[in-house]
Amino acid sequence: MNTASQWRATLARQVAPSYAANPHVAAVLLGGSTARGHADRYSDIELGVFWHQPPTDAERQAVANQIPGDLVRLYPYDPAEEVWSDDFLLGRRQPGLPRSGVLLEVVHYTTDFLNRTFDAVLQHANPDPLKQNLLAGVVQGVPLHHPELVHHWKARAANYPDDLAIAVVNRYALIDHFWRWEMWLARSSNLMQLYHAYAQVQQQILHVLLGLNRVYYFGFKWIDVVAAQLHFKPDNLVDRLSRVYQVAPAEGARELTALVEETYTLVEQQLPQVNVSWLRSVFHYRRPIWDQAPPTASEIAQ
Repeated sequence: MNTASQWRATLARQVAPSYAANPHVAAVLLGGSTARGHADRYSDIELGVFWHQPPTDAERQAVANQIPGDLVRLYPYDPAEEVWSDDFLLGRRQPGLPRSGVLLEVVHYTTDFLNRTFDAVLQHANPDPLKQNLLAGVVQGVPLHHPELVHHWKARAANYPDDLAIAVVNRYALIDHFWRWEMWLARSSNLMQLYHAYAQVQQQILHVLLGLNRVYYFGFKWIDVVAAQLHFKPDNLVDRLSRVYQVAPAEGARELTALVEETYTLVEQQLPQVNVSWLRSVFHYRRPIWDQAPPTASEIAQ
């Protein structure tokens, strides 16, 4: 754990007892780059609080009143993701300068929601990235309250099912319309659209490689950290992903094509259940280009 992670973890450990004191709290977990040990000057602190029952606004406010920092906001419940979120800024750059500290993001989930997420991902092979991100947070997190329960969750997530790997690969491996990079160049060098397309393909490659390597998705903020967890991957993956944007667009397209092809080869080797031939046919498809009207059916018949 580097120095930036150490002092952030210390701040998190000072906050955690305020949540742990509530008997409705089942566990408290440190997450993100701080838990993984590679935080930097831009990193916030992520804390997960898991409740036996939904937290009330009063319970969240009670802890906010105890935290030695500035409350940014207690966000309302998000029914779509079944989460409550709180933001704080811990410490101050100067005594009279409020909201100048390091960001602490607290997310609250019920244990019922976590268990349902486990079931969806592990039993029903649901490849949803938000669900996988929650499991990744548990797997990579550091328990700060009730470690025995957290270790039980970690053990449950330790076995990444083959069906889930196949579902993730099938969800992200279909790369369509890649030929459009030439169109974006031809249309007044529309680099905005071109590099947006390149970025989408790169994210799909990374998702596929995560599934192939049985690693839960945990975001792409740290490409080198993601790549370090991949046993099966194209050579020099991180450098080549960057190179796509550092060379001429056509050369970048060739580099990206090579990365896709090498990823497909890995899928063929590790997951023969996936129809890679079809994926390749879609990836290499090029829409016919016409500079003038095509011949009519009658002209062709003559």
